[in-house]
Amino acid sequence: MADEENNKETVPDVEVDLNDEEDPVDDKPVDDKPAPSSPTAGGLTTPTEVVAASKAWFAEAKGFAYVELCSLVLMFSCIADFQNGTNGLLIYAIIVAVFSLAACLGIQTAEYMKPGFLEKNEKMVSLAMLLWWAVGAWVITFRGPFTVTSNGYFSAWGGLLFTFKWALHMDTTQFTSLPYDRKLLLLLSLTGMIEVFACIKPLIDNYQTGQAAWGMTVGAITFFLCGFLFKGYVNVKHIILKVTAGVLFTMWATVAGCKYTVLSL
Repeated sequence: MADEENNKETVPDVEVDLNDEEDPVDDKPVDDKPAPSSPTAGGLTTPTEVVAASKAWFAEAKGFAYVELCSLVLMFSCIADFQNGTNGLLIYAIIVAVFSLAACLGIQTAEYMKPGFLEKNEKMVSLAMLLWWAVGAWVITFRGPFTVTSNGYFSAWGGLLFTFKWALHMDTTQFTSLPYDRKLLLLLSLTGMIEVFACIKPLIDNYQTGQAAWGMTVGAITFFLCGFLFKGYVNVKHIILKVTAGVLFTMWATVAGCKYTVLSL
């Protein structure tokens, strides 16, 4: 009987000891390692997190990404021209590019940091940028420093075109859904219009008037002919498109030859 009483007294001691040994195991924290999406030691983020954040930041510029691209091209075109000396028009052109790029990056970052910013301010900003690029494109391509076709010339008009699309919220899905031939006709018509504008300055300055007049003529023909074919594309026979392509190729080859000769002088 004495042994049984001793065993009963030792049972609680054994249970207490077991609980004491299990408590540290139960209290041990489960999450020793940081979650993949949380910052690691030292305040740095994982590569996956950096990529995801960068994609989200770039996605905020979907409405004006090409405006940023044109700003970059214009800025680098101006920097390349600095080796030939600086003047007021060149400085103005780089101001147009830098201000446009800074404004776009600013609202892009603001939207990323505070969602909803663009919804409240995009209309006002896009209209202001449209006016900014309208004046800038006119000065840059008609007064200087890019009065002839070049990277700076095309980026100036590109900036105006894409801010126009941005400000008016033009839907480009209609263009992307067009048949391949109709896309080419529309782009050729746009190219012809650009060529017409590019030839105005040499004619005003009485510089290489023959080449400029021919370039303007080819541009105008391309603009109206391709516009007409684009409009009546359904009723146009395929052979007519092929003949038109051959004629336009020949005409534009002579225009390119004239411009190469002028630039080589």
